[in-house]
Amino acid sequence: MSPTDGPDADRLFQIFHDLAKISSESGHEGRVRDYIKEFCIGLGFAVHEDAAAASTGGECGNMVVRVPAGAFLPLSPVILCAHIDTVRPAEGVIPFDAGDRFISISETVLGADCKAGVAAILASVESLARNGGTYRALELIFTVQEERSLVGARHLDMSLVDGEWGLVLDGSGPVGGIVVEAPSQDRFKFVVDGRAAHAGVEPEKGVNAIACAANAISGLRLGRLDGGTTSNIGIISGGVAINIVPERAEVHGELRSLSPAKLDEERQIVIESFERAAEEAGCGLQTEVERCFEHFKLRPDSLPVRCLAAALKACDYEPSLGASGGGSDANIFNAAGLPIAVMNIGLEKAHTKDEFIMKDEMMGVARVVTQFAYLAAGEREGPS
Repeated sequence: MSPTDGPDADRLFQIFHDLAKISSESGHEGRVRDYIKEFCIGLGFAVHEDAAAASTGGECGNMVVRVPAGAFLPLSPVILCAHIDTVRPAEGVIPFDAGDRFISISETVLGADCKAGVAAILASVESLARNGGTYRALELIFTVQEERSLVGARHLDMSLVDGEWGLVLDGSGPVGGIVVEAPSQDRFKFVVDGRAAHAGVEPEKGVNAIACAANAISGLRLGRLDGGTTSNIGIISGGVAINIVPERAEVHGELRSLSPAKLDEERQIVIESFERAAEEAGCGLQTEVERCFEHFKLRPDSLPVRCLAAALKACDYEPSLGASGGGSDANIFNAAGLPIAVMNIGLEKAHTKDEFIMKDEMMGVARVVTQFAYLAAGEREGPS
């Protein structure tokens, strides 16, 4: 078996099983942090944790792990990134080896998003350290609270990062896919202030905040607006009792687009719809809009795309470049000037209780990551 073949399959699956059974909903990643820290220190790697917990309110910060090169190479390390949090529900996960795949047999997500990526990275660097050869130094970045609009990466202490390019392991779909473009995202919150009144005795003295919010929403297009733009209302809350005209309603949603101009246009449409409805109803309105992450687009000849494509081909995968409607930590890195591509890792039905991942896809990811480390040793020019 060649060192470039990657880790032993049983070892990879054991690491994934260990990680998957640790609950780590966003903001509660401490036990996974401890697992990774012990794992990496055991291999002799330097482990750093930033202070993101203080600003995010989470249990722990982001982790940056240094993996020395397999031979002396006067090159900066290459970044490999995956997030360690999961969506809810993820308390009491029971991962199960179903033969050809891993599933959850509890009423939870499996957490392969993104523990399959974390496991592939850990198993690969363990294999590299033990098998040797000429591979490039790596910088492993494990982020927290990615599922909350990339909160961890947005608070990452970039002074800890020496790498100049690399990969995020977080793409849905089969191995071979490379995400080279992803959208900007705006989150919005509207607070509608009406006036309370007894709903049965004097409803005419009230101003129904929920009805006002509903009127605003009814004037919007939701879902897929075009090939690169989506709009969604995700949370609506308001009212305290059925016999009280509700004096307050909150609406939370998002917009995403591959086109900055289209995003600006749709954001204004949403704001104007709420302003118009509030004025017509005589309601007060508070508006909050936050840009969570920025659009990025990598050229096919950029260093991370070129090197990943070569690693995929070396492992008998046909590279496929495409755009995604989802954001990832790559959006944050690219906005900071670090070219980072997103590698598909075989995720299926992520963010649902039916989530699963095929074992051959997991093994394929680990093999490609290992090849990537060896091939990156020959990439001596700066990023494109």
